[in-house]
Amino acid sequence: MSAALPQTLSPNNPVDDQSVVDTLAGLGVTLPENEVPEYAEFLKGVWEIWNRIEGADDYVPAVDLERFPREDVHRPSREENPTNGWATKVTIEDKQGRRGLLAGKTVCLKDNVAVKDVPAMLGTDFLGEWTPNTDATVVTRILEAGGRVLGKSVCENMSLWGASDSASTGPVHNACAHGYSAGGSSSGTGVLVASGEVDVGIGGDQGGSIRLPASKNGIVGLKPTHGLVPYTGIASFEATLDHTGPMSRTVLDNALLLQAIAGADGIDDRQGAGCPFPDNVPDYPALAKKGVKGLKIGLLSEGFNCPMHDERVSEAVKEAAQRLTSLGATVEHVSVPMHSEGPSLWVIIGRMSATVSWSGKACGRHQLYMNDLTLKTVPLTQDKFDRLFTSGVNTFVNGEYAWKHMSPTLLGKAYNLVRKLRDEYNAALAKYDVLVMPTIPFLAPRLADPDSGPTELMKSATGLTSNTSPFNLTGLPALSLPIGSLPSTDNSAVQLPVGMQIVSKAFREDLVYRVAYAYEKECGKAADV
Repeated sequence: MSAALPQTLSPNNPVDDQSVVDTLAGLGVTLPENEVPEYAEFLKGVWEIWNRIEGADDYVPAVDLERFPREDVHRPSREENPTNGWATKVTIEDKQGRRGLLAGKTVCLKDNVAVKDVPAMLGTDFLGEWTPNTDATVVTRILEAGGRVLGKSVCENMSLWGASDSASTGPVHNACAHGYSAGGSSSGTGVLVASGEVDVGIGGDQGGSIRLPASKNGIVGLKPTHGLVPYTGIASFEATLDHTGPMSRTVLDNALLLQAIAGADGIDDRQGAGCPFPDNVPDYPALAKKGVKGLKIGLLSEGFNCPMHDERVSEAVKEAAQRLTSLGATVEHVSVPMHSEGPSLWVIIGRMSATVSWSGKACGRHQLYMNDLTLKTVPLTQDKFDRLFTSGVNTFVNGEYAWKHMSPTLLGKAYNLVRKLRDEYNAALAKYDVLVMPTIPFLAPRLADPDSGPTELMKSATGLTSNTSPFNLTGLPALSLPIGSLPSTDNSAVQLPVGMQIVSKAFREDLVYRVAYAYEKECGKAADV
């Protein structure tokens, strides 16, 4: 026993002998009848401890509201929100006027990022009203670096959709073509950055949610190495998949924002071996300018032959990579057969873990537990369930079924196979500095009809994360770089962006940026591919 049990019980202590019997019945086991009262006494004492801690004040990071006041918090009007990319407008900046890496830069934050006293929706009506009680670490770092936050950007429903038609505030249209998907789940950030309403933005990425909207809207989006940027104060989906990172119009702005937000914060246990402290974060913009002479680029064969791929997209990305040979890089084909298994492993881990996280049962973690958010998601009621988008319902159905009916080793086996997948990537990256493939194997489709049923909606998002989700599983850094545009398959007059995904070893964002900046600087002038 780790703590002495209280000898005096509260008048409202609910435990009795039947509490023990009912608890064990839920596990399908029993105790000898004469032992039940003794275990009931133990449970009464433990309940007293639980009750005392439950009533204690929570402990969350303090926010300096005098230095960083929240001004003019409001839901923007249609006139103020032409892209429908804003969830909430607010102005936050350093009143001490200190200048840092982000001085003069305007920023938007995906609406799963906690900002104290500013409502957050997570793209859904599921939560009701949630106003966070603290700031995410990335928010503090942006403000301390001189960034000016202009608001929260729309994210897809519970951050669980790769298209841009699931948010409760309505669809977000592609910045390049109205009526087409802007990608998700960081749809608002993608459109606000692409349209120039902000200089840079923060996205979140569990299966591709930074890179998908970056690719579809023709901007730069980086999913950093797992843990490089602290996830503290951001609504979690599954800790091993959670990533947050920069979205921007240029590579150097992306590198600058990463430099400002990266590094251990002493709270987030996603930040393990290899993660630098803030004072030791590399100067990513400077490293990006080192060029690609001598670098070896591997074209990942499986990434060009995904199911449903558009051959024009595959050829455009291959051609873009080949242009780097004129700058001194070597480009060759390489195969990682298990890449194609990544999305299947993601389905197991993502859905089984999400149902546990959303039910308030995530445990064994050293991190900031967002208890104010948990109180909004638990318990699951019919009213809340009815307000979920198709992807959320499907996640609950899949996850709960797997926990109750599949082998108890299913999740563990998936995690073990992720290690095999990472080993295969690392074997390829021992020969090549970066791996390259399309971010999305096809162009942005039209937004789904608002009256579409579950089957049609799920079909509209099929195949989106074929090339992105494997790098959430393995935690390797992956960046989507715009390389031009192609005519839409349903209207040749509509030009839609193509993204090239660049992947490297853990914590080698410098190599990713070198390839991306070299292409942007020397080859990126061609508008159409």
